Amino acid sequence: MSSRFARHELIPGWNQQQLADARVIIVGMGALGNEVARILAMSGVGRLLLCDPDRIEESNLSRTLLFRQSDIGNFKVEAAAAALKEFNPDIRVKTRSLSLIHGVGLGEIRDANLVISCLDSRLARLQLTGRCNLVKAPYIDGGTHPWGGEVRPYLEPDGACYGCSLTPEERSIADIPWSCLDTRSEQSVGAAVPSSALVGTWMGTIAVSFLMHQNCPSGTLKIDSSRGTTVIIPQFRDSECPLHSSIDSVTKIDVSSQDTIKKLRSQLPQSAVALTWEPVQSSVECTNCHFQEIRWGLPAVDSCPLCQSPLRSRTTVELDNAPDCMKLADLGIPPREILATRMGNDWEWFELKNSEQGDW
Repeated sequence: MSSRFARHELIPGWNQQQLADARVIIVGMGALGNEVARILAMSGVGRLLLCDPDRIEESNLSRTLLFRQSDIGNFKVEAAAAALKEFNPDIRVKTRSLSLIHGVGLGEIRDANLVISCLDSRLARLQLTGRCNLVKAPYIDGGTHPWGGEVRPYLEPDGACYGCSLTPEERSIADIPWSCLDTRSEQSVGAAVPSSALVGTWMGTIAVSFLMHQNCPSGTLKIDSSRGTTVIIPQFRDSECPLHSSIDSVTKIDVSSQDTIKKLRSQLPQSAVALTWEPVQSSVECTNCHFQEIRWGLPAVDSCPLCQSPLRSRTTVELDNAPDCMKLADLGIPPREILATRMGNDWEWFELKNSEQGDW
């Protein structure tokens, strides 16, 4: 093991090789994602996959260690990956400048040692929770408020999840990112840089401990720096939470996200209809005139070529009518996704192969 980590080896119970062998997915590369990624890289975690669709703005620079003034306008994941290589030249980092559903496949989530949620909305958290539960992946969620925050480890496959902490009404409402902590107010709330560092450090500490099979907190950590307190709140699984469905049996097929719909069809049973996890656009129509057009892909804001009025997307989750020549990636399907297929009243699951060079 490199002398870079020699001081780590002096810690009782520390296992540098387990960290070097670990694969961790971080979703969200804002203030918390920056802090957690830095801690994991400097601790010697071998492989990271970073997912975030956003580009760096000047307002990010006051709370993000990995970004610089010259990074403004660049994708967060790309700037973060470059900076992490400075902290640990041996780390292997893959980047996805896409939203979670389009950026990280269920096969990747299943095979990761840990998933870390640094997201800023309830909807995004629920999406990640559902995907982790489908493949029984352990994950840690975190959020901040002005002078503190919460860290929520969900490390037991049959234990509580983020959805269990919400009421049925809260689970059903899609929100917008009004704050980093899941508050019940629509008023925008910021967080001071010490809060981001404090919560991110707790998340990184629990992540490193978990990856080395050390003891970890079993409840939610409520952190209040104004009082100087960290309190553990027990977590309980809600038997009514709908997010605990799991995929039991998966068939791997010789198709990647860079292949076409035609190739996908050739690998599936004849009667199978493949479904996407999020609606894709199949056509557009003008909100004002008669213009209509078949246009498969991800929904996008566009205007009518005839009258310049807004176009409305018609969407579907079924791929049976998608054009043969269209790539799965162009429909928002990520590498190593697990696709649900309907065959009459039966369901089967098919996993795409890796479409990228190397193994993160």
